Amino acid sequence: MKPDGFGVIIKVTDLDLCRTFYRDVLNFGTPCIDSSFLVQFQLTEGFSVTLLKTQAPFLEHASSAMFWCFSCADTEKLSEKLCCSGYPALLETTEFGSAEYLRGRDPENNIFYVKRML
Repeated sequence: MKPDGFGVIIKVTDLDLCRTFYRDVLNFGTPCIDSSFLVQFQLTEGFSVTLLKTQAPFLEHASSAMFWCFSCADTEKLSEKLCCSGYPALLETTEFGSAEYLRGRDPENNIFYVKRML
């Protein structure tokens, strides 16, 4: 049996701040689910990003073993938008296979990678 979709669930403590970041700064658009404890963005037909509110004291966002990525046609424009919104610019070009990725962080230091479209 093949899965019908994929997604990533990101645990956050400040759901309102993260909702705004993912919706407006990363341009994920209007959430398909938007509640007081869960926000879900349907990025493609088979892939979603979900923000799950938690007060878990053990979360260590910046040292997580899991990261996620998405593609962006204009990484320079995205990096500039991050800076203008008060967040760090995309950093460090990293190669995974034949693709280049830039590292970013959300408001709670969750790391994500942006695939540079060449």
